[in-house]
Amino acid sequence: MAPQTAQYTQRVQTLFTSRQYEMLCDYAAESEKPLSVIVRETVVQHLLDKLEQRRKQKALEWLCSQELAVDDWDVMERQVETMWESCG
Repeated sequence: MAPQTAQYTQRVQTLFTSRQYEMLCDYAAESEKPLSVIVRETVVQHLLDKLEQRRKQKALEWLCSQELAVDDWDVMERQVETMWESCG
């Protein structure tokens, strides 16, 4: 079974200086990857992964700060999911 590939549907446009663009193209060529993949991987690695980690940390800190009674797993799971959703 082949791994499922992401469906990219949203486009972002940005401008670079000529020098920045040349350097990015050189990097992409050296990496043997399309420039779009280089940019997308960089955004995920340096922004989105860190944002997700901060949200998880915030949810964990909230969970640890609560004096929650140990309850049925389904109840506890809903509490955790609710906090996760409220983190953004």
